Amino acid sequence: MLATLIADDLTGACDAGALFAGRGRVGVFVDAAAVDPGRDVAAIDTETRSLTAPEAAARVRATAERLGARLHAGLLFKKIDSTLRGAVGAELDALLSATGRSAALVCPAFPAEGRTVAQGRLCVNGIPVHASPIGRDPAYPGDTSDVVAILRRATARPISHLPLDRVRSGRDALERALASARGIVVADAETDADLDALAAAAAARPALVLAGSAGLAGAVAARLGHAAPLPVPLPEGRGWLIVAGSLHPATRAQIRSLEAAGVAGVAIDGTCDPDTRALVDRLRGGRPVFVTTADGAAATPDARRHMAARLAALATGVLARTRPDLVAVTGGDTAHALIVALEADHLELRGSPSSGLALGDLVVDGAPTLAVLTKAGGFGAANLFLTLLDGVA
Repeated sequence: MLATLIADDLTGACDAGALFAGRGRVGVFVDAAAVDPGRDVAAIDTETRSLTAPEAAARVRATAERLGARLHAGLLFKKIDSTLRGAVGAELDALLSATGRSAALVCPAFPAEGRTVAQGRLCVNGIPVHASPIGRDPAYPGDTSDVVAILRRATARPISHLPLDRVRSGRDALERALASARGIVVADAETDADLDALAAAAAARPALVLAGSAGLAGAVAARLGHAAPLPVPLPEGRGWLIVAGSLHPATRAQIRSLEAAGVAGVAIDGTCDPDTRALVDRLRGGRPVFVTTADGAAATPDARRHMAARLAALATGVLARTRPDLVAVTGGDTAHALIVALEADHLELRGSPSSGLALGDLVVDGAPTLAVLTKAGGFGAANLFLTLLDGVA
């Protein structure tokens, strides 16, 4: 079945798209016009996470127009942030309008990464998301964790709540609930089994737009027979260039763990870029290195985009002098900026090495050039990169 994923940032497009790579590689594009109409599965990054609601909606409509007839057949999955950052409601409303589809099922839960929805409220590791560190992110939509309330601010469409007991009521009952749905249905889910149930019931209504994080995407991929085997192996060699642009505490902890383990790196701060010659030498010797931003270096969306562009330029300079075994990128802004800086056509995803990660190849002028691992800023334990490195020869 034809499947199209539309995401608001690049790491989201990758972590969801990688789960559909069971029948072949999945293309991730930053330009909807570049998508081959015959490709079975494609993920498109609209790069709208930090835009205002009207700006994000306009870009999603334009993306839908460029994709044309592709969106009128097969699965349409709106990849959203598992913590509801960005203009989720406005983008979903625009996508429904642009495609003429009448209903959407929304569930941002990602149990493998501690994201759950119960009684309509989104929590991260048991904490209401607005009260977690995510609530301080400029892209988070306010002072509530109520998913219905957040979406209602951005759309006049009817919004209903599908509670956990209905999700667990059996496939027939759940199918009946979705068959009569109009507008937006917000579903609870606390486990992967809950997401599997939603995916199974939604399969009976193929015109339904599905909106969720990689948690729901994985369940849908399995239901459609696209699921990729886990984990896909990482390339051999420990010569990794880790490019960490996210300011999320999870990414900051991962950088501190690398430093504590003796992995060399540099951080961008102020206006002068650091000297990377020592990093190039280490990469040539098959050792991992990192480039990152200083803590708190970019507090606003514009500042983050500027810092991501600087970090991408720094990484591109390193890549001009040596070819690492793998480039690992964390943070959607940074991943997008790096693809643009390297003038890539798109990414070809092989699959997922671990929860929340996507492995692929950067395609430039039609040819794969570089192995790339992407990760959202908020995912992974502090020792994530060290654990991954320990697993390669």
